Amino acid sequence: MRVHGRVIRSGVPLPPTAGPIRLAMLYQDGIEALRESARLYGQCCRSMAQTWGLDFSQIPSWEATNEFIRRHELHSMKAQQKFLIEAWGGVERRLRREIKRRTRISPFLLGASVLRTDEFVHRRYEEMSKALYARPGEQVGVDPWRDLESSARMSLARAVDAFNFLEDTELAEVAHQHAHKVAALVGGVFGCDIKYSEDTYWDTCPISLMHRRWGMSVGFTATRRCSLCGEDLDLCEHLLGTLYEVKIQRTDDGTCNACGHHSCSHIDGDIASVYPHAVKGDLQVHEISWVSRPRDPLARFTRVEFDPQILAHSLGKEPDGRDVRCYRCLHPCESFTTLQE
Repeated sequence: MRVHGRVIRSGVPLPPTAGPIRLAMLYQDGIEALRESARLYGQCCRSMAQTWGLDFSQIPSWEATNEFIRRHELHSMKAQQKFLIEAWGGVERRLRREIKRRTRISPFLLGASVLRTDEFVHRRYEEMSKALYARPGEQVGVDPWRDLESSARMSLARAVDAFNFLEDTELAEVAHQHAHKVAALVGGVFGCDIKYSEDTYWDTCPISLMHRRWGMSVGFTATRRCSLCGEDLDLCEHLLGTLYEVKIQRTDDGTCNACGHHSCSHIDGDIASVYPHAVKGDLQVHEISWVSRPRDPLARFTRVEFDPQILAHSLGKEPDGRDVRCYRCLHPCESFTTLQE
């Protein structure tokens, strides 16, 4: 199985490996991500209601989907796939044709997905397709539907970030439920494709990858260099916290030697009093490990290769590189997969 992912972020403070300071930093970052996600989600819902006149009850709901599945006892994958193709597929095709999107709808649908199919829901999405049609007379070059989709997907990304930060706090389940709610909006209204590249299909679904509870930890050594002389910060003569007069000059990439920024008020050739600071030096990666709790909470997989046999079994035949639509975000949560499993 091939995977792609982030091993560590740069330019941001990383929490320590353990202890109260780590928990405090994760909590703060998680709250910030959760608030941003909720704000974007609210903006999307409000825009649908105010700009296109869509009632809130018509917006896809993960909770309502779960209730419909429970009430109709659609437990088998085959039953779910049958209802999905017969009911939801046709509705979504009409929706996307109405809003003039260019993506082609394939007859292949991921079998591990499920949608509501009663007459009420069927009528709901017919109404939505008409309501979301771009109004005539809008400014040329402006695509509010694309902007709405971008905000929804950003809300989902931040919801997943929030859960990764808050996993070990009392807000973990709140973040988990919120991520599912946003994912239902993204998948139910805008739809998602299973990515195909390098002769294989990849799982890039944020909500799916969030439920794989492992990440990456990188072992590396790096040299911190002095911003004033470029030597090893631990060996050079400059002392942190001491002012030194230096001649302003910039490196090849435009970094100022006085403040370390690309854009600043310092003028080349002037003399300024500055404090030395650490700049990145040589970096050598030794190993990358899969761990259940990476030091960087966002050091997670960004795509995972689908097992072709499992995918073919789910679809009923080999997709052979064709477009595949995915609605797993509207399926009830199937719990988390841990590293030990």
